[in-house]
Amino acid sequence: MTQQQERAPSGAEEARVNGDAQPGASNKIRKATNAILALVVVLFLFHLVADRLIPSTDLGRIRGYVVPISPQVSGKVEEIRVEPNTLIRQGQVLAAIEQTDYRLALQQAEQALKQAGQNMGAQTANVTAAQAKVTNALANLKNAQVQSRRIFAMVDKGVMSEAEADNARAALTKAEAGVASARADLAKAEERLGTEGANNTQMKQALLSLQQAQLNLERTRIRAPTDGVASNFRLKEGVYANTGQPIMTFISVDDVWIEAYFRENSLGNIDAGDRVEFALDYAPGRVFSGRVSSIDYGIDWGQNEQTGKLAQVAGNTGWLRQAQRFPVTIVMAADEAQGFRRVGGQVDVIVYSQEGAFINLFGKLWIRVVSWLSYVR
Repeated sequence: MTQQQERAPSGAEEARVNGDAQPGASNKIRKATNAILALVVVLFLFHLVADRLIPSTDLGRIRGYVVPISPQVSGKVEEIRVEPNTLIRQGQVLAAIEQTDYRLALQQAEQALKQAGQNMGAQTANVTAAQAKVTNALANLKNAQVQSRRIFAMVDKGVMSEAEADNARAALTKAEAGVASARADLAKAEERLGTEGANNTQMKQALLSLQQAQLNLERTRIRAPTDGVASNFRLKEGVYANTGQPIMTFISVDDVWIEAYFRENSLGNIDAGDRVEFALDYAPGRVFSGRVSSIDYGIDWGQNEQTGKLAQVAGNTGWLRQAQRFPVTIVMAADEAQGFRRVGGQVDVIVYSQEGAFINLFGKLWIRVVSWLSYVR
């Protein structure tokens, strides 16, 4: 027998060796499978709990007030005093409109006010003269009454004729008419004068015109409504700006918030005031904090029910139907995420619905991992 034949195992021995190896391999596979299943179950249960106690979403957006800047007066733009997308303080001049026409309008309003004052002075003199005429007419009437009584007495005694009495009656009537005419002239003069001082009608009109001219002149300087940036404008000196037509877009940096969209079944424990942490794609590796401000009470799900038409039933059904999402408004402190608040920027958000809960530690770890993942998105 050769050396090779001596070393070769028999068929019975080989079968015994393979039989011993198979149970060991099967046990390892079974253990690995059980471990994987157990891990999946644990992760599933953890997800259910976390979804209620530390709900999170990657569907968040930075929101802010976007204001179209429109001039309130028309004119040629003579100067642009800001650069696009640079920080601007409230009240800072964005652009200047040529003031020549509005300065002339202001001078005309000032002259009109002076003229109104002069007219009021002349009308005051007219009132005084009319009042003097009334006084004179009353004196004439008094004298006519005294004279007529004397003449009537003499006529009764036969000293004077009836013709003298008729003349006395005519003089008395004329005097009474003179008083009525003088009083009518006085009323007209007083009506032209109106109320004295600044409440005079002409003075009021002149003052209003002056205020409007001053306001229009001030409006030739287009100013920033709040702190923010001017964006999306291609403005050049010499362009004619029309009243009410936007010339640039202004983004406020004072009032900025986050609008995060959570699945409907994640909202059960979220309340206004709950603490929030969030990560911005614009600031990878950094985590910021905020508070839940409010939860929208309703959304538009695309229904279109009109009177006279039958109701439309959505076909989204089943246990695994698509989850509905609701907006949750999140506010930040004034100094939180300064310099990173770009309107429209994407945000990952996690809400801690129970302060001090042990599960919050997992949430803190998760949001920090997500913040670093922003580098590779």
